Amino acid sequence: MLWRGDTTGRCVFLSRAMREFWGLGPDDCGRFDWSSSLLEEDQAAVFGPFSAGMAGEHAFVCEGRYRRADGEVRVLQTRARPYHAPDGSFAGMIGVNEDITELRAADEELSNRNRELRDSLARLRSTADRFALATNISGLAMSEHDEALKYVWGHNVPEACLGQTPVEFIGPEVGEPLEKILRRTLETGQTQSEEISFLTGEQRLWYDVQASPSTLPDGRRGVVASALDVTTRKLNETKLEVLAQELSHRVKNVFAVVQAIVRQSASATDVPAAFVAAVEARLVALSAAQDALMSMSDDRFSLRDLLARQLSHLERVEMEGPEVLLPGKIAPYLSLAVHELGTNALKYGSLSVPEGRVAVRWIQSDPDHVRLSWQEQGGPVVKPCPTGGKARGGGFGSMLLTRVFEGATGGEVDLQFAEDGLHWTATIPTGVELRL
Repeated sequence: MLWRGDTTGRCVFLSRAMREFWGLGPDDCGRFDWSSSLLEEDQAAVFGPFSAGMAGEHAFVCEGRYRRADGEVRVLQTRARPYHAPDGSFAGMIGVNEDITELRAADEELSNRNRELRDSLARLRSTADRFALATNISGLAMSEHDEALKYVWGHNVPEACLGQTPVEFIGPEVGEPLEKILRRTLETGQTQSEEISFLTGEQRLWYDVQASPSTLPDGRRGVVASALDVTTRKLNETKLEVLAQELSHRVKNVFAVVQAIVRQSASATDVPAAFVAAVEARLVALSAAQDALMSMSDDRFSLRDLLARQLSHLERVEMEGPEVLLPGKIAPYLSLAVHELGTNALKYGSLSVPEGRVAVRWIQSDPDHVRLSWQEQGGPVVKPCPTGGKARGGGFGSMLLTRVFEGATGGEVDLQFAEDGLHWTATIPTGVELRL
C-alpha cells in the first residue's frame, strides 16, 4: 500500500489498496487525516519516528495499529524515505504501509510458546533437581542399558560402569541375577520386579530391583533399571516375624492354661462334662484361628484356609468359593461361629445322620462384601421356628451366630431353622472395622 505526503505530513497520494483500506475515494486524499484512524495508545510509537524523519529529512520505520474502514484493527508497518522537488528542496515523504497483523499474531503466539517452553524447562529442571535429591537421600540407584545390557546412563552409580555389563562391572555374584532381570525385560517387553540378595563380607544385603523397557536416543531398544537397598526393611520383617511367632506361642500357652483352669475347676464342682468339652472345643477353635492368622504374610487371612482348619475333622462337608482374604481381626469370631455350626450339625443337625451333608459356599457379593452361607440338608426334620423361621434366640450358640457376630464384624446374619435343615448366611465386610 503506497502513499506520498507533503512537508506538513498530509497525504497527496494514496494507492488504490491504501484507499480501500481507509474507505476513501480518489478525490478524498487531500482532505483525509490518516492519524485519525491510529489507535491512541500507539500514537507515540508512530508520531515519534515520523516527526524525527520529517525534521531531519531522513528515512524512518514505524509500526502501529489502525482501524480499517470496516472497523477491524490491523497492524501496519510503515517504511518511508524523503523525496525532493526538481530544485532539490525537501518535498515530503514517500512510503509503503505493509499489513503485518498475521505476522505479529504469529510472533505473539511464538512468544507465548517460548515462554511456556521456558516455564516447562524450569519446572523440569526443578523436578530433576528434586528427583536427584530424593534418590540421593534414599540411595536409589538408576541405570539404562542397551540390548547388550551395557550401561549407557547411570545415576547414583560410578561413571566407570558406562560401556560395561553388570557382570563386567560388578562381578557375577550380583551381576548375573541383575542381567537375568534385564534380559527378561527385553524379551517380554514388560516391567519386571524382583528382590535379589548377596553377601558382602559377613553381611547379607537385599535390593529391590525394578526394570522397564525403554527406547534409547538413537531409537534402539533399551531397559531402565532401578535398585533400592531394602536391607533394613528385610531385617525388620524378620524381627517382626520372630516376634509374631513368639506372641502366637504365648497366646496358645494362654489357651492351654485356660483349658487347665476349666478342667481343674470342673473337677472340684458338679459342672457337667459336656460343658467342659464345649468350652475346650471353643478354645481349640480360637487356637486354630490364631494359626490361620500366622499363616498369612500380613494382617489378612484366607477364608478357605480358615474354614478348612475348622472343618477338617468333619465329613460330608462341601466347600466352594473363590480365594478371598478377610481382615485378621474377625478371624476369632468367624472361627467360633464355624465351630458352633459344625458342632451343632454333628450333634443335632445333618451330620448326625449318615445321609446328611453340609454345603459351605461363599461369593464376593460386591467389591466390599463377602457372602458366606452354611446350609444343612438331609438331616433330621427341624421343627419350624415360632418366630417365622428366623432365630435370634437367647441361647449362647444363637447369640454367638447372630448378635455377637454382627456386632463384632459389622456384618449382617440370617439364621433360619428351616424344615430341611439349618441355614446360616453372613454378609461380611472385607474392610471391616471391629466395633467391640
